Amino acid sequence: MSKHTTTSKTDGGLNGEASRPHFKERFRTFIVAASSMTLLWLAFPPVGLSWLGWLALCPLIWLIESKTLIGRRPYRQLFLAGFLFWLSAFYFIPIPHPALWLGWLTVSAYMAIYTPLSVGIARSLIHRFRIPPVLAIPLVWTGIEWFRCNFATGMAMVCLSHTQYRTPILIQVADIFGAYTLTFVISLVSVGITAALKLCIAKSQQQPNQSSIFPENLKRQSRWAIATAILTLIATLVYGRVKLGEDVTFKNNSELAIALIQTNDDVVFQPITAEEFVDGRQRKIDLTQAAIKKWPDLDLIVWPESAFSGYTDLLSDFSPEMTRQAAARLRTEFWRKATSSSYLSENSVPLLTGGSTLDPKQNTHFASAFLINNNGLVDSRYYKNHLVMFGEYVPLSDWFPIIKKISPIGGGIDAGTEPASIRINEINLSPNICFESTVPHFIRNQVNTLANQNKEPDVLINMTNDGWFFGTSCLDLHLACNVFRAVEMRKTHLVCANTGLSAEIDSCGRLLQTGGRRQPGAIRTLVRPIEQMSLYRTIGDVIPMIMLIIATALFLLDSCRKKA
Repeated sequence: MSKHTTTSKTDGGLNGEASRPHFKERFRTFIVAASSMTLLWLAFPPVGLSWLGWLALCPLIWLIESKTLIGRRPYRQLFLAGFLFWLSAFYFIPIPHPALWLGWLTVSAYMAIYTPLSVGIARSLIHRFRIPPVLAIPLVWTGIEWFRCNFATGMAMVCLSHTQYRTPILIQVADIFGAYTLTFVISLVSVGITAALKLCIAKSQQQPNQSSIFPENLKRQSRWAIATAILTLIATLVYGRVKLGEDVTFKNNSELAIALIQTNDDVVFQPITAEEFVDGRQRKIDLTQAAIKKWPDLDLIVWPESAFSGYTDLLSDFSPEMTRQAAARLRTEFWRKATSSSYLSENSVPLLTGGSTLDPKQNTHFASAFLINNNGLVDSRYYKNHLVMFGEYVPLSDWFPIIKKISPIGGGIDAGTEPASIRINEINLSPNICFESTVPHFIRNQVNTLANQNKEPDVLINMTNDGWFFGTSCLDLHLACNVFRAVEMRKTHLVCANTGLSAEIDSCGRLLQTGGRRQPGAIRTLVRPIEQMSLYRTIGDVIPMIMLIIATALFLLDSCRKKA
């Protein structure tokens, strides 16, 4: 990155010859970075020690503030530490199929690039432009996080802010400029913690009657960092307390009683037998009928993504061998059985469900959410817009057909282009499917697009099939994203998930109800449309984008100076 940032330390030996550097000296950068990555991993699920999120960056900050990076090829060591972190964070990627090992390694290697990149840019700002670490480090870390959440369709899981998703008072700042706001706060506070630790260590090493070994200018800078960190944390807590205490204003008196049906069907890449298909269908019917019997006032039932897969013969237009009339008749017959208990045969409830949409004429295949109304007719549809790399499409597969042959998903599926609003009882619902809810700018764009069409959603519903991951921490990481989308949009966000974690999340990101992990069941929620707005909906990603531009521009300027 810059020649002043790296060195290889040697000790003088006999006859003045340099001896071989000690192992710890050669790999000090890796050891320090790996300790930081270990703390960060522990802060996330499955361990979930969220308080470590405030300490995890401290070893990396120590490296950034050091005059030199000691060791052989330190930036490669930083990459290796980051690579191991992302391998462990995304350990669930290859679980569904052995072919996904390549995707796991590729994604982890790509994400690991951001570790040396962040350190290099931050060092440039601090050591070349003399920008205080308390400003430079959060600016760089937040800007880089924004970039990786947007570049190449975006990878927005495992953000630093997500470590705190179960602490409502801290996450309220996400309505300012998204989850990146809390990332900025955490990284800034981490700089203050690092400064405090350095002062304590320097004081403990000071000998009696000896002047301070800590230069006065650095001591003053550290005190400013500590004071800034304390004030920032206090401001975050005060803001959170105010937002949590705000009175809610309702748009109208409309209410919608919704049952979220959580199924428990692990996804395996092998054909299922007719008996397994019938058994799975019956379990969904039993769960649905039990929910209707328990809560007879339901206005809507929601099934997870892919819950209707295998029933394409019941959907009109999808099979050239079946007429629309025949499909409608079969669908209505099935739906009445699924949503009506024996003594409520005339009271079918609308179903919002997910499944595969096939169009033989156009040769298209979508992951879809669609509403089957109480007459058994498909009323509204949403085609998934944001597809999952390696899960729903494989890059370059159109250029290299061999990829389609070896990939477990073949050629993948097609992407929709528009959001959808479903209106029931004067309440607008906006579905999103699977990992669409992990991408903040995508959800923001959908909400604002619908608002511009006078269809602003009152409730967001994430319908997901997380049965690919067999109850691993992917479920928790996905839930964290859903929590932040609720705060950013200031809207109720419901999650209906196969294998979990289904949830009711209010507009403050509080988890009011959650389903069990790999446990079938149902959640009943009563939603009402509220009047709430967020700054993030207005300004979007402008602030973290500006942070990235400033950091990148200064780094490039520094690089040009060295070449001149």
